[in-house]
Amino acid sequence: MGHDRKVSCVLCGRCEETKITGALSTKDQITAHQNCLLFSSGIYCRDSPQFDDLFGFSTEDVMDEVKRGSKLVCNKCKKKGATAGCEVKRCKKSYHYPCAVQEGAQTIEDADKGKYGLYCFAHYQKIQINNEATNGHDSSSTNLQTSKKPSKTVSSKV
Repeated sequence: MGHDRKVSCVLCGRCEETKITGALSTKDQITAHQNCLLFSSGIYCRDSPQFDDLFGFSTEDVMDEVKRGSKLVCNKCKKKGATAGCEVKRCKKSYHYPCAVQEGAQTIEDADKGKYGLYCFAHYQKIQINNEATNGHDSSSTNLQTSKKPSKTVSSKV
């Protein structure tokens, strides 16, 4: 392994740190973007983030998610490794997180509760229409009602 080799995210394959991907972090030779971890459908944060870890995600869980993603094709780029899926359970759209954002998917974040979700463009539009028709609220009132994953809470041990 050369000394000039760039590290890349095990979930999206990109080596850049952007506003979309968030920061890269490496632990035990596993590197991932913060947002790729937060918005992956089959993984959740178990611990409080430390200086030298994967934002609180265990390396074992990350590698399990990589394995799960290896069977899923990205709806945008058509490459395997799509771990970010639409929150609507019957929707089969999966993406690499940066591809999802580029495709027009919308993220729903509740950092206080540790909940992070993603809706494909079509389902986000339907939710917006339903919210406006039923209660006149704007998009900021959308909840993670159809989450496929456990809550991604950052728990501190007391």
